[in-house]
Amino acid sequence: MSEQIAFWMLSAIAVLGALVAVRKRNLIHGVFALMIFFAALSGLFLLLLAEFIAAVQILVYIGAVGILLLFAIMLTERVTGDDGRRMTSRGWFWGLVVAAAVFVILLLPAIQELPPPEAAQAIDPSVKELGHKLMNPYVVTLEVLALLLTAALIGAVTAAQGVRIPKEEDSSE
Repeated sequence: MSEQIAFWMLSAIAVLGALVAVRKRNLIHGVFALMIFFAALSGLFLLLLAEFIAAVQILVYIGAVGILLLFAIMLTERVTGDDGRRMTSRGWFWGLVVAAAVFVILLLPAIQELPPPEAAQAIDPSVKELGHKLMNPYVVTLEVLALLLTAALIGAVTAAQGVRIPKEEDSSE
């Protein structure tokens, strides 16, 4: 019973963290809410007895991606979101309806094709096997993503520096 309570509490924290992350106008607060979401997600992995994935979630997403986002945001100008723009667009309701319809259309065939629980294959829970499953098909994608994140950070630093205007020499002499 306590596992169910922990599951529902961590799920509620994850959903609230995700909602706050996308709704906050202050980017720093949004990143901290995203980190709370990642922490709740690692707690859910712990409930599933996937300690390695929970540790990787904390180290990689909270430790690396979250800090990278904070550094990139601190290099931008409008961090607080006080620019007076509207928070929601005018057609948010129809966007929500279309998104839900697309979600159902894409997910319904996958749910209908699921094998019954008895037909599930046994898995090898070793870290080595997990590493092979995660890295073998996605090595190139992971490297490209690392290059893309590095280029984005370099672009943020360049944009934050702005254009340097050379000083004109004093002609009063």
